[in-house]
Amino acid sequence: MYLAAKELRKQKKTGRRAKTNNYLLMRNVNGRFERDFDNMVKTPTVFFENFHMSVSNFEDLFLRNFRLDAIPLEAKLALTLEYLACGTFQRHVASCYHISKQHVGVTIPEVCDAICVALSGEIEAWDVEAMKRRAQEFQGLWQFPNCIGAIDGKHVAIKAPPHCGSAFYNYKGFHSIILLAICDASCRFTFIDVGAYKSEGDMKAFSKSWIGRELLEGGMEFPEDNMLGGVRTPYFLVADDAFLGCLMLFVSSGFPVLKTRKVFIIPRWFCRQ
Repeated sequence: MYLAAKELRKQKKTGRRAKTNNYLLMRNVNGRFERDFDNMVKTPTVFFENFHMSVSNFEDLFLRNFRLDAIPLEAKLALTLEYLACGTFQRHVASCYHISKQHVGVTIPEVCDAICVALSGEIEAWDVEAMKRRAQEFQGLWQFPNCIGAIDGKHVAIKAPPHCGSAFYNYKGFHSIILLAICDASCRFTFIDVGAYKSEGDMKAFSKSWIGRELLEGGMEFPEDNMLGGVRTPYFLVADDAFLGCLMLFVSSGFPVLKTRKVFIIPRWFCRQ
């Protein structure tokens, strides 16, 4: 009898269809995408404030790699970029766009993956010619020769994963992971590594990254050294003193030994803005 009752409940549950929330049904009328998007497109400054990119860049990104779905593709891209730009809660974005929290939670990672695929070819390879071009830009814009990039780490706040202990806890008093990035003279990303424990620090995150391993193991080819003021000077990355430990792996006998120096610690804030 118990098994029969259980089977009957199962059949009823299978045949039951969840009722859609009336609030979500108003997506195509009152949702943020339908209500505000076209007006923001007509006002470029407001559009940039919300999505951190121009209308033309948005359209170009949209056309690259998005699949059809019940929710308009532009709406998916818009809500994802607004979420990333504002750092708000997913439930807030879901409410604004009249989309369920569950669907937003699935949509944002999917769109982020699509963005990575679409823009994967936009970052130049780290070869000799690319390094020379970046050094020329630093020389032209900042009068700082032989610099191929500025490197720094950023605390990205996260909700602590279960059973993580203090692995993600940083000295500022919250849980985070490290976003490690290198930028050129125009503040454009040329390298990104994300996911290191914040408790490890910038130095260790750099040594574990792809580019850090290549530098430490001597696998990356650099341009030939230049003569600057009569001194043979190599190409280098500019960083703050958080990377001093990595520097010591390249330089063991003080500042005059420049031949193997790849990370240059310098107080010139204008090179790392």
